[in-house]
Amino acid sequence: MKELNLKVDGMRCGGCSARLQRVLEALPQVESCKADHVTKEVALVLKEDLPLEAIAKAVEGAGFKVI
Repeated sequence: MKELNLKVDGMRCGGCSARLQRVLEALPQVESCKADHVTKEVALVLKEDLPLEAIAKAVEGAGFKVI
């Protein structure tokens, strides 16, 4: 497994963090996800490689932006 940490802009509250976690955990390559709207950080644990472009597309689809 591989860990990946990202900075994400646009999370304003716990609901935003929870929504982003659900979106990212729905990706088959993602084992788990922890999003924090206060620090604007997302910690991912991946089961297998996942291109950063695919993660960014999912993040943007949820209404946020990888910074």
